[in-house]
Amino acid sequence: MSVRVTGDTLALDRKIVGRIKRQAETLAQGFPSQELDIQARIAEEFDELRGHRVRCELVTNSADRQQVVVREASKTPEEAIDAAFSGLKTKLRRLRTRGLTKQAKETAFRPTGT
Repeated sequence: MSVRVTGDTLALDRKIVGRIKRQAETLAQGFPSQELDIQARIAEEFDELRGHRVRCELVTNSADRQQVVVREASKTPEEAIDAAFSGLKTKLRRLRTRGLTKQAKETAFRPTGT
């Protein structure tokens, strides 16, 4: 598993980088058979309706070469990071379930040589 953290000055904060790496390690433990290469981008933004916010964007590729992108924004970087990793975990589980279902269907309809 590799983690690359980019972004504006928030990406230089050791506490934020440490939180991202801990969340990535926890995620990797949940998917031991899958090699994860996570790119995290942290940025500050100003929304006229919601004010100052922090956006966390996570990008990775699934085992079957599908790109998974999750974007979350919140008032604090910790909330944005936690929400983004939670969303990424959900999407990876769905892709794994979809892949297992597809694999089961392919083996069920495989012709036998009689």
